[in-house]
Amino acid sequence: MMRVAVLCSDQPHHHYLVAALRGRFEVPAVVVEPGSARLDRLARRKAWREYGWAVYHGARRRYLGLDAYRAAQFPPSPGENRPAHVVPWINDPSVPEVIEACRPDVTVVMGTSILLWPVLQRLGPVVLNIHGGYLPWYRGNHCFFFALYAGDFDRIGTTIHFVNSGIDTGDVLAHVRPPMHPGDNAETLYCRAEKLAIHFLVRQLDEYEQTGILPRTAQPSAGRTFRTRDRKPHHDVWLWARRLAGSLNVPTRLCPEIVPATGRWRGPVGIRSAAEQAGGGARVPSDDEARGAV
Repeated sequence: MMRVAVLCSDQPHHHYLVAALRGRFEVPAVVVEPGSARLDRLARRKAWREYGWAVYHGARRRYLGLDAYRAAQFPPSPGENRPAHVVPWINDPSVPEVIEACRPDVTVVMGTSILLWPVLQRLGPVVLNIHGGYLPWYRGNHCFFFALYAGDFDRIGTTIHFVNSGIDTGDVLAHVRPPMHPGDNAETLYCRAEKLAIHFLVRQLDEYEQTGILPRTAQPSAGRTFRTRDRKPHHDVWLWARRLAGSLNVPTRLCPEIVPATGRWRGPVGIRSAAEQAGGGARVPSDDEARGAV
């Protein structure tokens, strides 16, 4: 059985990801960087501007019921309280040690701080991120909101991509566009897309275990990186006013659209022998194993 490690934060959809992967693969390590730890780091660095905007957006989410909505969309799963390795920062020296000790075939990242290269290069042969935005046009944070704000409806979605040393710049595995309805907002669209992306990733990794091949295409040079502080109160007021006036014009899309990358990449996990699938033997290395994944 393929071994999948997870690096994530502590929100409901991150727990949902871990449960979905555990339902199909061996998950020998889960590393959690809590959201509160990131706030603490900003305070210690005296990055008060970033700290203030992070506190504001946290309060906004609680006041508007968005945290409660997300929790309802990603209910807890049995066995969710299994121990995880909790760190104050995803680049803590203990993180690569934990991952290297379990030797995963794939490491999945979701919702953490940016991985620095000294940690990233030790996370295993394949490192994939579930990014809440349509790459390359929407990198960083609040991507669903800014795509909705711009009326860029065809670029509202989640991207599964390979992780490199940039910020959301790695090769794309797939784009996931959620169903859309006129009453949707950034949170409803985000939750819908993230859940679809999680289940698609599980299916894609299952295929990867059998074939050793993943979709993979380089990103074009386009788009923008949005930061937490880029979303100001007047953006929310303006979007609310447009919705109230009936001028937002969110289109209807009844079915999800999942668009895998057009390229194909052979990774270190090849088609496994019958003996190995029965529980013994070593994996058959691919021709490209020495090349690496990231």
